[in-house]
Formats: sequence, C-alpha cells, structure tokens
Amino acid sequence: MKPLATYYATVNDLSDTEFKVEILEDGPVKKISVNGEVYEVDYNVGGDTIHSIIMNNNSYGVQITSLGNSIYEIINNKGDNFQVSVIDELKKMRLARTKSKAIGRQVITAQMPGVIMKVYVQPGDEVRVGDPLCVLVAMKMENEIRSPIDGTVKEVYINENDKMMVGDKMLVVE
Repeated sequence: MKPLATYYATVNDLSDTEFKVEILEDGPVKKISVNGEVYEVDYNVGGDTIHSIIMNNNSYGVQITSLGNSIYEIINNKGDNFQVSVIDELKKMRLARTKSKAIGRQVITAQMPGVIMKVYVQPGDEVRVGDPLCVLVAMKMENEIRSPIDGTVKEVYINENDKMMVGDKMLVVE
C-alpha cells in the first residue's frame, strides 16, 4: 500500500534513531506505519495542546506543544517529557542534498508530483546555495525548491501552473 504521506521523527533522547512514520489510511481512524509496524490511531483534541490518543485499543493522554522549526514537546500522562523533531519527505531530501555538498552542473528535478506555483529565476541569474528557485505545490503544501550550489541558472524548463511528475526536469544550475 502506497502511503498518503511520509514523515521522519527523531526523539531528543534517541538522536541516532529515526522513525519513519507513514500515513496509510486517513479517516476517523487512521492507519499509520512506524518503521513498518502498523497501528490504528484515533485521536481527539481537548484544547490547544491536549490530545487523547487511542492506538490499537489503548488510550493515551498527551500534551503536544509546538516549539517551532518542526520541533514539538510531548508530555505523556505519566509525566515523561520528550522533544520530537518531525520533517516530511521533501525536507528530508533537501537536508540530504545540503549535507552532501553538491558540486558541478546540477539538474534539479521534481521529487514529487505537483504544480509549479512560482518561478523566481530565469537563465543567466546568479544564485547562492539555498536561494529559492521556484515553489512546487504538492499534497496541498508549498515546497520551496532551493539552489544546491552557488552558480548560474543555465536552463529553466518550468512555468507557473505547469504540472510536474516525479523526475520531471525543472532547472539547471552550474
């Protein structure tokens, strides 16, 4: 079964452990997979930060507070306190790219299907690592695609409102 969405979570006390969380079915009861183990999850929000979670017929009470920058503080009903960093698949790919120090000619392709909302550059523009190149809307989220290197935009294959498929060529920077 192809997941509807995929996220990666890292818990502060387990910084070397990454949990792959996939949303398999959405509805009143959600079916999720955590590192391949499937759970049925239902939850209710009882205020801004209080959540009642029923997972595989077990009930849990947690307080979830956003600390910003995709980091959440979670306190369970036993008083255990965790900080959890959660990123989506696209952000994980971006982080992997920036950590790998791209060099030379970079052909930037669509990493997920979507629609081009905005194109910021044109051939001949000088860009620096991290400069925004375009915005790809995928799964109702705006994903800013950034330059992996310092260089010059050589080719732009996209226009606003273009539909993209995985692997479609968008830009070339060298």
